[in-house]
Amino acid sequence: MTVTKTLLATALLATAGVAQAELSANLGVQSNYYFRGITQTDDKAAVSGGIDYAHDSGLYVGTWMSNVDFGGKEDVEIDGYVGFGNDIGDTGLSYDVSAWYYWYPGSGGDEQVSADGEVVSGDLDYAEFSASLSWAWLTGTIAYTAWAEADGPGAFQDGDLWYELAVDPGWSYEGFAPTASIGYYTFDDDGEDDGGTDLDLDYMTWSIGITKDAGDFGSLSVNYVQVDDVNDVNPDDNPNFWLGWAKDF
Repeated sequence: MTVTKTLLATALLATAGVAQAELSANLGVQSNYYFRGITQTDDKAAVSGGIDYAHDSGLYVGTWMSNVDFGGKEDVEIDGYVGFGNDIGDTGLSYDVSAWYYWYPGSGGDEQVSADGEVVSGDLDYAEFSASLSWAWLTGTIAYTAWAEADGPGAFQDGDLWYELAVDPGWSYEGFAPTASIGYYTFDDDGEDDGGTDLDLDYMTWSIGITKDAGDFGSLSVNYVQVDDVNDVNPDDNPNFWLGWAKDF
């Protein structure tokens, strides 16, 4: 998988012209890693980082990784992505389309069961196509799960859809800048419970955050995350807070 991602990145950059591409990197530390409202680290801290190439044409390619903890054999997530984004004339609108692969080394094989009897792991890798449209301080995104390694009914399978509206006002006061988002996950085949009743695993999540620019030190953030629907995918509807530090290079 790593070789495939590397070859893809090399081919794309060769086509675009490496001399016109810009390399950047990022590093982050979070008190909890939330993805679409759900903790990925069992409410523990995370360290993450990534590398990106961006071309003047709008083409970009990159990779990002973080530690994770789902209670199984996997302990790291590695994402590979490629996309293209640009302005739409003088309309003030911009677009972005991308393809993502989420890789969890160490997962796979038979599903694993935790001490309390719940299935916590198995085949976890999946691929997404994502498209977003931005105007001023609003960005709307739709992500479609095109392929999932897991087989059978349930969440995080082929055909799942993620909808998100993000707000980034683009202004700050004394270095403090606000952000907010709301998202909704719909699952194509939720499956049934032991009694044969159809499950409803869809859920809504929203978040707000304040980021403080710390200059050469990077940036610090305080974030609030809330999920409004309790089910087998998300058993927690309590208010959740996390702290983060991030720096671009």
